[in-house]
Amino acid sequence: MWTSFVLAFAAAVAASDACWRKIPRELTICGWLAGLTYHTFYGGLWSAILTSSLGFAASLALFELGALGGGDMKLVTALGAILGFQHWLLAIEVAIGVAGVMALAGVIRRRRVLETFRNMGRLLAYFAGNGLRAHPQIHVQNQSLVRVPFGVAAAVGTVWTVVVR
Repeated sequence: MWTSFVLAFAAAVAASDACWRKIPRELTICGWLAGLTYHTFYGGLWSAILTSSLGFAASLALFELGALGGGDMKLVTALGAILGFQHWLLAIEVAIGVAGVMALAGVIRRRRVLETFRNMGRLLAYFAGNGLRAHPQIHVQNQSLVRVPFGVAAAVGTVWTVVVR
């Protein structure tokens, strides 16, 4: 039953982010609460709480840098509560890999390889001169840049973890 919930949650996240480029707050909050409730009754509550907190802290740092949106941040936090540490770590590793492949495909398809390398250099120079702060133009909210729906990648990572593990 729990596996069905996790798969349905992942499918809802992927569909929402792919179609509307938004992960609803209500969805992530329900996932977070469901994860904590499940682990309260079936064990692993402290792992779920700590993993959720770790996910929040890590994704908050990326949010502040402009690398993740708010929905992605809440999703990473909810997945911590749903999956617990070991499964969450694998799901996030797979998600990062999938997001990287999606980004590379988008850059190649839109023929923006050179521009992307230039932006990476600009980001590194900006960080070197200003510390780890969000760049004024190179961030996830900039519609002109190649962006990928991280919710789709996170869903793939979650499904991989739940089905293949």
